[in-house]
Amino acid sequence: MSTDLTLPGPVSPPHVVRLELDTFSGVDRPALASWFGAVFTDLLAPLCPASVEELVSVARDYVPSDTTPWGPPGYARLLLSSGDFTPPSWSAALSDLPSFLRVRLVQLDLQGLPLADDGWVAEILLKDDPAFPHQIVVAASRSLFGGWISHGVQQDWLSAFRSGASLVRACGGWITLDRVGVRTAHEVSVGVGLDESLFLAAELARGPHWATLLGPRQVATLGGVQEVLASAPCFAVTDLGGGRILLQLTEHLDEVPPDAVRRLAGFLGPVLH
Repeated sequence: MSTDLTLPGPVSPPHVVRLELDTFSGVDRPALASWFGAVFTDLLAPLCPASVEELVSVARDYVPSDTTPWGPPGYARLLLSSGDFTPPSWSAALSDLPSFLRVRLVQLDLQGLPLADDGWVAEILLKDDPAFPHQIVVAASRSLFGGWISHGVQQDWLSAFRSGASLVRACGGWITLDRVGVRTAHEVSVGVGLDESLFLAAELARGPHWATLLGPRQVATLGGVQEVLASAPCFAVTDLGGGRILLQLTEHLDEVPPDAVRRLAGFLGPVLH
């Protein structure tokens, strides 16, 4: 009998650091595979209390049951979208890079189920659906960072964001610390559905965020590269080339005053829903 590996309800704590890239462009798959593997290894794996090797070792001989379907009680588990995680399966997934690939680290309770209330989860998701933009999502619950998210860690996420944006020629993207989920705080506040947001991702930004990537069409609407570089009310504004600009609203991800968000929203008004 096959084991159902569907998540039993939401397991991500409310505060998550979320990085998302949206693009309609074709992607260099080998380069994306290398980037995908580096993001998991450099951003997510260090957050886990156990090493990847230890997690794989613990799970290798584990047989799911009706009472402990996910893994050994009390441990974290690494899962590919296939429900399996071993070094060979990870290597095969990167080599093949299927159109849908999710890698998730989940903390388990004493019954071997995802610990929903006070547990943690980190994941990276690749979704390449012809009906929607190609999406890359990286998320980690805030509790994994042990409180303060250091400047070095923030820079690591920004670096991955910048390189990913250039690699996939993203039409937009963002990094934020939020409680929202698949829709951004702005999308929720104005009542915009996810389907509409994704279909218009090249033209309209998905909200003001701590890090906001503006794609070429959005930059053009805002007056062009030089205008955005000179006028954006942000701590840092970076020209990524190809008409893409990265806005970093404040120095620290943990410190984003409401007034700063409002000023950025006003600046982005022409490209917001």
